[in-house]
Amino acid sequence: MKRLVAGILPIVLVLIAVVIGRTLMLPPPPVVDASALPAPISNDAAMRAAANLSAAIKMPTISWQRGATGDKAEASQKALVDFRDFISATYPAFTAATTREIVSDYSLLFTWRGSDESLKPVLLMSHMDVVPVVAGTEGDWIHAPFAGEIADGSVWGRGAIDCKGSLIAMLEAAETLSAQSFQPKRTIMFAFGHDEEVSGLNGNLKIAQMLEARGVKLAFVSDEGGMVTQGVVGGVTGPVAIIGIAEKGYMTLQLTAHAKGGHSSMPPAQNETAVGRLIKAMTHVGAAPFKSGMDVPTRAMLDALAPAMPFTRRMVFANMWLFEPLVVSLMSAEPSTGAQLHTTIAPTMLKAGVKENVLPPEAEGIINFRLHRRDTIESAIAHVTAAIDDPEVDIATLEGAREASAVSNLEGASFALLRQSISASFPDALIAPNLTVAGTDSRHYLPLTDNVFRFVPLRLNAAELAGFHATNERVPVASLGEAVGFYISMMQNLDEPEL
Repeated sequence: MKRLVAGILPIVLVLIAVVIGRTLMLPPPPVVDASALPAPISNDAAMRAAANLSAAIKMPTISWQRGATGDKAEASQKALVDFRDFISATYPAFTAATTREIVSDYSLLFTWRGSDESLKPVLLMSHMDVVPVVAGTEGDWIHAPFAGEIADGSVWGRGAIDCKGSLIAMLEAAETLSAQSFQPKRTIMFAFGHDEEVSGLNGNLKIAQMLEARGVKLAFVSDEGGMVTQGVVGGVTGPVAIIGIAEKGYMTLQLTAHAKGGHSSMPPAQNETAVGRLIKAMTHVGAAPFKSGMDVPTRAMLDALAPAMPFTRRMVFANMWLFEPLVVSLMSAEPSTGAQLHTTIAPTMLKAGVKENVLPPEAEGIINFRLHRRDTIESAIAHVTAAIDDPEVDIATLEGAREASAVSNLEGASFALLRQSISASFPDALIAPNLTVAGTDSRHYLPLTDNVFRFVPLRLNAAELAGFHATNERVPVASLGEAVGFYISMMQNLDEPEL
C-alpha cells in the first residue's frame, strides 16, 4: 500500500502543478483607466434618440402567429407603413444619402454607396416587428406597452429591446454622419425586416435572395443577439459583451394522438384515450434528452470569461482537458447555460376536446426544439419518433424548420474589427463569443458571407433583460446613447480592405 501511495503521489503533485500553472498563465481581466473611456455622445443627442425610439414604439408593428384575425393583420400592416414614413421624415439626411428598396411590401433595404466599389459591402440588420403583449397582462406594465413613455431614465414599451432600440441607434448614427457629409469608403447596407418574429420568410429571406441573385457578397453581417450585460454571467462581476458567432436551428413538431372517442362515463385505460396517449408521448419526449457537450462557440465563451472568474472557476476553465465533464454537468443543470450544450425540448401548446364529458378522438400537442449543431432536423425527428414509439401518434413538422448555422470566423479581420469597435465603445467590458440560442434573421444571409455576428450594443442589467419579450420591456436612455456612439464609431472604421 505504501508503495502504491508513493507511486501515485508524484503523479498527483505533477497534476496539481500543471493545473495551477495553467491557471496562473491566464491573462488578467482588462483594467480600464477612467480617463481612457470614450467621450459619450451629448445628452441632447441621447434624448433625441430616446424621443425617436418612443415614437417608434407607439407604432404597434406586431407580428402575429398563425390564426390572427384580419383586423389585427391590417393594423400591423398600417403600422409598418407608418414606420416606413416615420424613417423618411425623421432621418432626412440618411434618406437622401441612401437608396431605399421595399421588399414584400413592408421590409426595407437601404444602401449607402461607398466610394470604393471594390470593397465588399457590410450589412447592418434589425427588425421593425415586435411580439404581441400577452392578453390580460397589459395592466401589469408600469407604463402602457405601446405608449413609448420616457420615465425613470428609460424608454418603456414593446420593442424597446427587441429590436427597435438598435434600429433607432443605427439610424441616429447614420443620420449624424450623413448630415456631416460623411461618405463611407465601403458600401453599408441596412436591412430592416417586417416579420422576424415569425421567421422572416417574407422579409429578410427575400432580401437575401434578391442580393444573392445580384451576385452580392458581403464582408460581414451584424444582427441582434448578444448584448453588454452586467450581473448576468455567473462569477463575472464586470460587464460582458456577448457576441453570437453561431445560431441554433429551429424545429416545431405537432404531435397528434388518435383514439376512439366516446362518453366520459365509460372511458378506456388512460393511455388508450387521445389525451392520455398524448400526455404519454410528450412525457417520453421530455424523458429522452439530446446529447450534451462542448463545441467551438461554447469553448470560446468559456476561454474568454475565464480570466474574470474567481480563482476556483478560473482553475476549472483553464484546465478543460481535465474538468470538461464536470463543467458540462454543471452547465446542463441550468436552463440558461444548458441551452448552449444541447438541443432543447419545450412543449408549448395543447389542444383537445370540445366538452368536459366527451372523450375526444384526437389530441394535439406542440413541441418546439432549438437544434444544437450536432443535431439535424432529420436526426431530431428520428430521436423523437423513437422516444414516442407509438403508431397512434402522428408527428408533423411545422413550417419554419431550419438547421443550425455555421460558425463564423473568429480569426478573421471582420471579427477583429467588431472586437475593436466594442472595445472602443465599451472598454470596461470583457468580450465573449457564444452560441445564440434564439433565432435571428441573420441566418438568411449565410449564403452571402462566412461572417455573421449577432451583437446589439445595448448595456442592460438582469432586471432590464427580463423585459425581453416580457412585461415592462425598456431601454435606459444612457444605454441607447452608448449604442448610437458605437454605430458612429463602427461606420467610420469599415474601410479595412481585408474584411
